[in-house]
Amino acid sequence: MIQRPKKITEIHSGYVQEQELQQKVLAKRKRGLYRRLTVFLTVFSFLAFFVVSTIATQLSTIDEQKQEEKQLQQELKAVRKEKAQLKDEVNKLNDVEYIGEILRRDFFMSKDGETIFKLPESKSD
Repeated sequence: MIQRPKKITEIHSGYVQEQELQQKVLAKRKRGLYRRLTVFLTVFSFLAFFVVSTIATQLSTIDEQKQEEKQLQQELKAVRKEKAQLKDEVNKLNDVEYIGEILRRDFFMSKDGETIFKLPESKSD
């Protein structure tokens, strides 16, 4: 394409120079605005990431603590059950007849005039 010489000449009046200056100032303000917005969005992004990661960490910690609480509740229930069984055992051990029964069963002791026979537990013995 052939370029033709421009037939337009510029006017060098004060008004034209003032308009060009205003356009340069507006362009400079726009660049400044874009830079400020970029910095603001960058800072906001970092802060948002920090807040989200902190919340996620706290939620996982809370979940772990809830799991641990459930486990400890189960252990507490088991310990209370064992405590009740041990109290029952203590009460039984205070009974003389129960102690006599244990002695006869486990240690083959007998009362006066009593004979103990040990029988095989299965037919193959």
